[in-house]
Amino acid sequence: MQDEKNSIDPKKDAFKERLTWKDDMIVKDLVKPITLRRVRLIQIMAFIAAVAITGVFLWLKYLQPPSGEKLVAEMIQAAGGMDAWKQIHQGSFLRTHKMYDEKGNIIKQDDETFYFMNNDQGHQLMIKSHSMNGDDVVIGQDANNHYWGSLNGESGDAHAIAKKMEYMCHDDECVPLCSSEMAFYRFSMPFNLIDPGVIPKYTGTATLNGKKAMLLDVTFDPKIGKDRWVFYVDPSSKLIRKIEHYSSLESNEQPEEIYWSDFKPENNVTIAHSNKYYRSNGRILEEYQISNVNFNPAFTNKFFNSPMASQ
Repeated sequence: MQDEKNSIDPKKDAFKERLTWKDDMIVKDLVKPITLRRVRLIQIMAFIAAVAITGVFLWLKYLQPPSGEKLVAEMIQAAGGMDAWKQIHQGSFLRTHKMYDEKGNIIKQDDETFYFMNNDQGHQLMIKSHSMNGDDVVIGQDANNHYWGSLNGESGDAHAIAKKMEYMCHDDECVPLCSSEMAFYRFSMPFNLIDPGVIPKYTGTATLNGKKAMLLDVTFDPKIGKDRWVFYVDPSSKLIRKIEHYSSLESNEQPEEIYWSDFKPENNVTIAHSNKYYRSNGRILEEYQISNVNFNPAFTNKFFNSPMASQ
């Protein structure tokens, strides 16, 4: 009897092998319904968790709007990378400033050569300008932050020369190289957007000349600055296409609008060689053209000193 009880019925085993997976599950469900329902519940929960994890991954990697810091990092990388910018210790470039009348004729042109040298305090700056009227202006800043200047070869007070040639703003605290410092600040974008006190925010997208642009809104810690910049960034190249500059945070202020174009590499750093301003009717008002870029020339320690200092 014991042997018969423990023996395997070949017919029963053959029947079991003929069952499909689906039929076998039905049989088991009838025999142990609670256990199978728990298994199925666990399977469903595991599937939902896998879908959720995949969704979060895709959102973070491809769909999530970028933060302001991330967009700035991408802009810097598109311009050559921070390492390439940090390799520039000194240099020069020619900025040709043109103003146009309503018909598009040039009514004013200045050729301004910028010389700069980075240091622990920031940088030293010197400008040599030749105007359409034939005036030659030089304004510099020495290592002691002292300003000096000359007009048509004659040394004079830097503040007086700068005001006469309209190089200064109307602020009481304005310095002789005020407008030149702002020009150099724009020249250094986007690399200076990670400076201390800069607050970048991604604010969505807009249409610029029929094309989509990403918007980067930049403000500053109150101890650093009170102005505001809005950058229109190409979604593909991450290069700047337009800048709006507000001198204050007042919402009703009309911004200064600058259109960037003609991007070309200079010593592994990509620079916009044309900055244009337009009238409300769409015609050009001003243009700044960048050329003759020379990074890391051999400047001497006395290069930025006044010529009068050596006499």
